[in-house]
Amino acid sequence: MISLLEVAERAQKGPKMAEKEWNLGMFRTMTALAETHHLKVGDVEECYAVDNAYADQLFAAALEYLCEVGVYCITTNRAIRFTEDEVKEACREAPDRVTVGRDRDVRSIQQRAIEDPRPPNIVAGGHSAWNEELMPLENMIKELVKIPRVDYLETFNYHWMMGREVHGTPMVVYAARKAIERARIGVSLAGRAGLALCYYPILTTAAAFIAAKDEARGLRSSDGLLLSVLPDLKVETGLLAASLYYEEYGCFRQNGGTGGSVGGFAGDWEGAMIEAVVRNIAAWMVYRDALQYAGGVGRLRRAPWSPSVQTAFQHTGDYLFQNEQDERRGAWCSFAAQKALRRHKHTIEIFGGGSGGQVEDQASVENLLSTAVSSIRGTVMGGNLYYLWTPPPTTVRWGIEVSDAALKSQIKLTDLDELLGRIRRERLQSFDTSRDRRMLLYSDPQAFFRSHQACYDYVKQRPTDRFLESRKVAVTYLEDLGLAFA
Repeated sequence: MISLLEVAERAQKGPKMAEKEWNLGMFRTMTALAETHHLKVGDVEECYAVDNAYADQLFAAALEYLCEVGVYCITTNRAIRFTEDEVKEACREAPDRVTVGRDRDVRSIQQRAIEDPRPPNIVAGGHSAWNEELMPLENMIKELVKIPRVDYLETFNYHWMMGREVHGTPMVVYAARKAIERARIGVSLAGRAGLALCYYPILTTAAAFIAAKDEARGLRSSDGLLLSVLPDLKVETGLLAASLYYEEYGCFRQNGGTGGSVGGFAGDWEGAMIEAVVRNIAAWMVYRDALQYAGGVGRLRRAPWSPSVQTAFQHTGDYLFQNEQDERRGAWCSFAAQKALRRHKHTIEIFGGGSGGQVEDQASVENLLSTAVSSIRGTVMGGNLYYLWTPPPTTVRWGIEVSDAALKSQIKLTDLDELLGRIRRERLQSFDTSRDRRMLLYSDPQAFFRSHQACYDYVKQRPTDRFLESRKVAVTYLEDLGLAFA
C-alpha cells in the first residue's frame, strides 16, 4: 500500500493549482462522472433499495475521480493523485477490525454487516469544547464511561484555561495536554484506566496533535486521534504530519469528515454520492483512518440559522431537506455510498446514534424518540454507534437500550422505511435539531448545561424523575410499534 511518506511527498510536488481552480474542476468532473457512469437519481420509493450494479458504478466513478483528480492539499495548494492500482490495493488492505484500549478495557472495534445480529460498538464523548464553570471535565467523563458498553471515548478540548483564552501555539499545546490529562483522570475515576481515548483537537496543527502524546498522562499507543478529510475533498499537512508521527507509535485514527454535500462543489445528488465514497477512501490512504463516521448525503446545514431558512427546510442532523422526497433522496444516496464501499473496501462505520448537543430539551419524549430513530437505523444498517456532542449519560444508556431492542426484535432493512417514517410522522414532525448548541459552551455554558441537568443528577449520579417518566412514555410507544425491550 502507498506509504504516508509518499503521500507527503505528493503533497509537496503534486500539480499546483489555486483553490478556486480546484473547486470549479471538482464540479465539472463530478458532473461528467455522474453522467458517464449513469448515476442519475430520480424520485425515491424505497430508501434502502440500491442494486449491486448501481453501487458498483458509483464506486467506479469514485475510483476514476481519485485517479484523475485526487484530493487537494490546502496547505501547499497542490493536488495529490493516485493510480488505479494504488487505490484498489488500499481498499483491499483496509482492516475490518481495530483493537483499542488496554488491559481489561481492550476492545475490538469491528465492521458489522447489514442486519448483523452482533451488538454494535459504542463511542461516547465530546467532539466539543468543555467549560470548567460547569464541573471539572474529569467528572463529566467519569459519568459517561461508567457505562460498561462504551468502548472508547472521543475527547473534549478547552477554549479557555486559567483565566486565559486559548490561542497561539504555546497555549494550544498546553490546553491539548491538559484536556487529554483530564480525560485520562476521568476514565480512571470510573475504574476504566485502560479505556481508549480518541483525541479531538482544538486545532488541526501538528503541534496540537503531537503535544498530547504521553504514555503516562496523555495519548498512549492504545489510543487514537480524529483526522478528518474536509468537504470538497481537501486535506492538510498538519493532519498528515500527525498521522506520520503516530503511525509508528501505534495509535488508531478516525475520520470525522465523511459524506457529501448537495449544492457544494460536488454539485447535485450524484456528485455528492461520489464525494462521500471518495472521502472515505482518501481518509484511509492519506491519514490511515481505519474508523469512519458513516457519511450521509444531503444539503449541508448552514449556520447561523435564520427564521427564513428554518421555515423553508426540514432538518436532520448535519443536513437539511426541502421536503419529504428530498429527505428520502438523501437517505437513498447515503445508503448507495455505504453499499458501494461495503462491496469494494473494508469499512468500519460509526453511525450517529442521537441528536447530541443539537437539542434544546434532552429530557423530552421527542428527543428520546429521535435518538431511537438514529440508533435503530445505525444498528440495522450495520454500523457501530456514536453518542457525541457532550450528551448526558442518560442519552447514551437509552441509545444502547434501543439498539438492543432493535436486535432482539430482529428488525430488517426492509422494515426501516415504514417504522422510522411512522415515528417521524407521528411524533417528530416539529422536532428541531437545527441549532448547534455546542456554541453555548463559548457564550452561555449554564444554558448548555441546563438540558443535561433535566436528564441527569450529577450529584446523586442517577437519572432525574423527569427523564425516567419520558423514558417510560417512549418505551410504551416503541413497544406498540413492535420493539421488544428487556
